Amino acid sequence: MTHAISFPYAAEPKNRKRISFAVLKLAVGGDIEAMTAIQQHFDGYIRRLATLSVHGTSYLNTDLYDRLKTRLIVATMKFNL
Repeated sequence: MTHAISFPYAAEPKNRKRISFAVLKLAVGGDIEAMTAIQQHFDGYIRRLATLSVHGTSYLNTDLYDRLKTRLIVATMKFNL
């Protein structure tokens, strides 16, 4: 039985590809190219979370963006397979 992870703020489109187990396994093991692939996969979602709208104009909060990317790396490295 598989369980889907749901994100409360942004639903994943049905046609979006998932990260393969092989890439995840390599990233957990410290492979830089695999970690880059995971970061690219989640980049749009992280940008959306780090974007603030002020008076109708959108701004990317780069500090928040960098912190979220760092948290993704840490969470990936701690992931139990």
